[in-house]
Amino acid sequence: MSVFDKWKTADLKSRITNALCLLVIIAAIPYGMHWLYYRFTHAITDDAFVESDLINMTPRVPGHIKELLVDESYVIKKDQLLAILDPVDYQAQAEMSQAKAEKALKNAEALKITLERTTQVVDRETNIAQSGIAKAEDDLKKAQANADRVERDFKRVENLYETKSVAKHQFDNINAERTAAVATLSSAKLGVNVAKQTYERVVAEKLVVKELEAKIASAEKEAKEAAKGLEIAKLNLEHTQIKSPINGVVAKKFIHAGDFVSPGFPIFSIYDADNVFVRAQLEETKMKGLALGQTVDLEVDAFSRRTFQGRVIKIGDATGSQFMLIPRDTTTGEFTKVVQRIPIKIQITDDPEHVLKPGYSVTVGIKLN
Repeated sequence: MSVFDKWKTADLKSRITNALCLLVIIAAIPYGMHWLYYRFTHAITDDAFVESDLINMTPRVPGHIKELLVDESYVIKKDQLLAILDPVDYQAQAEMSQAKAEKALKNAEALKITLERTTQVVDRETNIAQSGIAKAEDDLKKAQANADRVERDFKRVENLYETKSVAKHQFDNINAERTAAVATLSSAKLGVNVAKQTYERVVAEKLVVKELEAKIASAEKEAKEAAKGLEIAKLNLEHTQIKSPINGVVAKKFIHAGDFVSPGFPIFSIYDADNVFVRAQLEETKMKGLALGQTVDLEVDAFSRRTFQGRVIKIGDATGSQFMLIPRDTTTGEFTKVVQRIPIKIQITDDPEHVLKPGYSVTVGIKLN
């Protein structure tokens, strides 16, 4: 019996049922064709999640939380103040460093003034001592020349006196002049020695200038160190105010006002709402035809009636298994082939309302070439 004969002999209920089944099958054909076509032209995986680059806000200095100015889900701006640490200790350190820096600077300035005055005195005394030596040596030359002349006159008069050619008073006069010339020469020699000793004393005073210069160098170094300490103290005081480095959203708050925090322990986790993306782990068997820039359909479980759009912006250079803490060891011969997955980064191109949040589950369909 043919199908047509069975249809004529069937009752009304069977006819209606068969007709409805036929209509359903006919209506399902386009959907099935689309389903098959989509799977042949797209790489599909549900191992995908919405992600963002989370930033853990940690303090740079330890201290107690004085005030938290934002909470979870707050939209924040760049450089907005998020939290304040108790600044009392750091304020005191800054004031102490300020006083130390001012004292070191004043000490260096005072030494510079002393050096300037001492240098002026030493230079003046050096000039005077050098002039004294020149004058004493000049007086010595004159005394020596006078003594030589008087000695020659004395010998001449002495010879004449022995021959009774001159009177005794003339001999006595030249002898007295000779004695005076010798005394003047001795005094001039003594003057030269005194002038040289005075110059040596002045030269010794120049060592005081060098000592002052060394003290000034040490004082300037101490002043620079004090200034650097003041700068660090001011930075530490500034770091008691914790500010946001980006425009974003507070995803998580880890502590409360009054808690003690130290560098390395987060206070908030924040993320940039404009930098939300999807990271998919695609099987290596589906990589054929995949390239940067390809469009992606994003079906998010939280929005079942809406399909978001994206595009591939990065394809991983290694599978996730390469970054396991304990890598798989196949050297013993026990090996079971497991399909590896490549990380794919997908930019979301049609979410102006920023409704997609990090952590949402996504099914992606990447259109293949």
